[in-house]
Amino acid sequence: AGRRMGKKIVALITDMEHPLGRTAGNAMEVAECIEVLNGGGPADLRELCIELAGWMFLLGGRVPGVGEGRRLAEEMIASGRARDRFRDIIRQQGGDVRIVDEPERLPHAKRKLDIPAPSAGYIAGIDCEQVGIACVMLGAGREKKEDAIDPAAGMEFHRRLGDRIERGGPLATLHYNSDARLDEARSLVEASYRIAAQAPAPRPLVHKVIGA
Repeated sequence: AGRRMGKKIVALITDMEHPLGRTAGNAMEVAECIEVLNGGGPADLRELCIELAGWMFLLGGRVPGVGEGRRLAEEMIASGRARDRFRDIIRQQGGDVRIVDEPERLPHAKRKLDIPAPSAGYIAGIDCEQVGIACVMLGAGREKKEDAIDPAAGMEFHRRLGDRIERGGPLATLHYNSDARLDEARSLVEASYRIAAQAPAPRPLVHKVIGA
């Protein structure tokens, strides 16, 4: 459809056997993005941000190839230009630009609940769809358009696919202000993790690029 309308479109099919980064939830994800803009952040989130930016630079005609686009993205992060542009975007939308340098100003949930591992072993699978539904139950998303979003609500992930965990060790932490659906969310998250005796084989972050 994009080609027929004169648009250059590329779609990256990315792995969904583990949530991207260490958190899910509006404020916590913004904090992670600021970490990436500062040259840090979770490795998978940083890698995907650079990959997507590389493709955007290519589609926008800024670079002749995606490799050059990735290098440009890395340079913009290293120089601070990407962080400064994010600050400008916030300013233009009337937001609080102080959060770029002081991410602790972002909303924080009043309550937390750890989800312990029911047994020892390796994280062999995580049902990301169910985890996403649990986040909505905590207030991080909408079930219908009239719902209000709690920017502080969400989840923190302590173990990744392939990680070893002991019985009772924390798999994830729920961040919430309202406990109206806490039990439902907790049950979903508990059922989302699959623990096995052996570690699964490593998986690529990007499985396929469509339209390249």
